[in-house]
Amino acid sequence: MEKHPITGMEKRLITGIGLHSAAIIAFQLALMQLISMVQWHHFAYMIISVAMLGFGASGTLLALARKKLLHWSPWLVPALMTLSGLLMMVVFQAARLEMFRFDVYLLFSDRSQFPILAANYLLFFLPFFFGALAIGIVFIQHARSIGTYYFSNLLGSGVGGLLILVLSGAIHPLHAPPLIGLLSVGGGLISMRPGSRYGLIAFNILALAISLFMLKQPASLPLSEYKGLSRTLNLPETSVVYSEPDIQGHIEVVQGPALRYAPALSLAYTGAIPVKKQVFVNGDMYGVIPRHDPDASSHILDHTTMALPYVMADREKVLVLRPGPGSAVSQALLSGARRVDAVFENGGVFRLMQTRYAEASGNLMHQDRLHARNIQVRNFLANVPAGEYDMIALPLLESFGGTAGLNALREDYSLTKEAFQLMWEALSPGGVIAVSSWIDYPARTTLKLMATLVETARQNGIARPADHIAAIRSWGTITFVLKKQALTELEVARTRSFGERMYFDPALLPDIQEEERTRFNMIEEASLLAYLDLIMEGTSGLERDYGFVIDPSTDDRPYFSQFLRLKHIPRLSETFGQDNVPFLELGYLIVVVTLVQSLLLALLLIILPLLRLRRSPRRKSGTLLYFGALGLGYMFAEIILIQRFVLYLGHPVYALSAVISTMLIASGAGSLASGRINIPQASIQRVALVVAGILLAYTLLLTPLIRETLPAPLFVKTLLSLVIIAIPAFFMGMMFPLGIRFLAAYDHSQIPWAWGINGCLSVISTSLATLIAVESGFRIVMLVAFGSYLLACACFFFGKWFFRTPVGEKIPG
Repeated sequence: MEKHPITGMEKRLITGIGLHSAAIIAFQLALMQLISMVQWHHFAYMIISVAMLGFGASGTLLALARKKLLHWSPWLVPALMTLSGLLMMVVFQAARLEMFRFDVYLLFSDRSQFPILAANYLLFFLPFFFGALAIGIVFIQHARSIGTYYFSNLLGSGVGGLLILVLSGAIHPLHAPPLIGLLSVGGGLISMRPGSRYGLIAFNILALAISLFMLKQPASLPLSEYKGLSRTLNLPETSVVYSEPDIQGHIEVVQGPALRYAPALSLAYTGAIPVKKQVFVNGDMYGVIPRHDPDASSHILDHTTMALPYVMADREKVLVLRPGPGSAVSQALLSGARRVDAVFENGGVFRLMQTRYAEASGNLMHQDRLHARNIQVRNFLANVPAGEYDMIALPLLESFGGTAGLNALREDYSLTKEAFQLMWEALSPGGVIAVSSWIDYPARTTLKLMATLVETARQNGIARPADHIAAIRSWGTITFVLKKQALTELEVARTRSFGERMYFDPALLPDIQEEERTRFNMIEEASLLAYLDLIMEGTSGLERDYGFVIDPSTDDRPYFSQFLRLKHIPRLSETFGQDNVPFLELGYLIVVVTLVQSLLLALLLIILPLLRLRRSPRRKSGTLLYFGALGLGYMFAEIILIQRFVLYLGHPVYALSAVISTMLIASGAGSLASGRINIPQASIQRVALVVAGILLAYTLLLTPLIRETLPAPLFVKTLLSLVIIAIPAFFMGMMFPLGIRFLAAYDHSQIPWAWGINGCLSVISTSLATLIAVESGFRIVMLVAFGSYLLACACFFFGKWFFRTPVGEKIPG
């Protein structure tokens, strides 16, 4: 328990720690957003690992030079905060220099990209390292009253997570780091002792000047040359005509005379293909701005396979999910639907089409028959009455030429088995689910879609899915239609007639003949049609034996675009060549590379230097196991809560900020409360058991709870989310300061070891948790977190085995 009143200097230091901690977490989230824009979202995991590496390496330096660092601490702590803030402002700009620029697409074809990636890792590591070193020095200085300082650290971090939400929707992402860095500089200024303030004031002036200079610079990002926006801007006379920051991603509108949109247009089409503006979000193609004409006799998409459900029968009430800027909505309206409901997940694009580009789109969003909503798909489906729609249309999946697996680790809850079940329940008796995809090679998306549709039919009592599924393909796309009732002879006849007119081939029909399946379009992978038939039969075990993951995704493993089976890599190398395999599933392999690289750097920068410390007569095994378990368990729980709340709150940005901020603030409250506990060792056992019990309950009950409350109003879900996240986080926040207080009495020299091993396990936890989630599901990751806190409890329950003391001494507490 803290015995002495807090002095004025200590209050300033506590405030400085809070500001500095807010900057660190806000910078981490801002950097994740910037890297996602320049490269792809997979590198978000790298940034989290980099941050944890900085904290772990700072603990190692504290262990090696503890006395000197503490001796210099009065001026060193504010200087480190200021230096960290300066680095936050400049490291991303430095990474844009030619010597640091790398491209993910070249990672496995140009081996020189690996050291450049490692150089980026170390460059981004610097502000976290110096920032964490300042915090670590303060923690060691005030180990016996750490609860208050740890509370300020976590509270500030939580506020930083909320701050990035405000900045993301207000300024260009490139301008966020210069503003965030000022928080650390301000923390350093507040933390200065009166006698040393003048000596460090020059750094503060320099930081302010750099921040103002960078904010005045034009905001332009050097995107990967393989990003959709980069490729589009290479076309003649093409330029960005509108740019807008948004919390769900940076939106850019591009125009040019060569921008025409007609995905796998029928070879029978003889009309003009209109020029259309294209919309990009974080540099990725999001769709085209349609020009809706209510008097037009047809839509350009009527000459693609996506017209199939409208050709088969008239559709009175249509639901269009994730239509991009709205081309599929325009098609539905022109196809004669009496009512069209559309679900737009990206709020920025939704507002853009309602306002700035309303006239350019023919006032599409203001049509009387259209009812558009800005809401997450699963939240919308959870509130749809049974039998509401005659047709539910999903967006076109994949892209022309494939995506190289870059969406492998993106959670997509609109394509899971549970989502398709909700769609099925929302269909009228004669209703259909329609979904289209670019035909990929080797076949993955096409086969997974087929497996999902067949599984949906079977789990709703359909013994012969072949009587309910029609599919037609062009030279580039394939469209599936799953009908709630058996297909009629008229619908089958109309499908064939449509194919004849458009030079499309039927891929699936109840009475399909083999010769009609390749009449107009040859197929790159001859076995594709045979695979579709095997999935339809459901007895071949193809989903289990195929070289890629094609069984339906679930809410526990919502990675629809993740296809790689690690055990099949040797077989894939033989079939496609060793150098080609990475380009089939690049996204998943990037996280594997991140895990290996972070593990090597953690060993190099954290563990190996600690081995130089002189041996202590007191055993370290308990310290290593306990603080390692905390690092692993906390990060595993955090990662899984983020991924689960993507479904609940509707967007990764909301989930990331809500989970991180709530966990850190609640953990800070727990840390503060831990200062009132007198007997750390006995308390640690009880608190660890409470955390383990909560995590076990979440493993069993969280998914059903989220599913049952998904239809609730956003306000109710927000309150429930805060409670769900805060309860375990509060008790988790007690365990680190309780452990530090125990070490302060047991062996003060082991505190840097605790800091270092906790950081080391945290470094690898982000990538490791994601890989386990992909391979085994969220529940397994949560069980590992549960086991980690049980291990932490065991370290003190069997204390005499893990904490050895010299003869005659007792373990404190």
